Amino acid sequence: MDAHLQMGRSNIMYEDVKAAADENGRSVAETIDIMERTIAKDRGEHPPEYKA
Repeated sequence: MDAHLQMGRSNIMYEDVKAAADENGRSVAETIDIMERTIAKDRGEHPPEYKA
């Protein structure tokens, strides 16, 4: 629960989301909203990918 903690190469940190937001001319909040909506859509289209 630390958005800035580096835990490994594949973890997504706040700085990654901020960089993507800046690159796309969006806020961090807008970028997270887009990510959440994209995940929801993809989960409906590819449910097996989301099984633990």
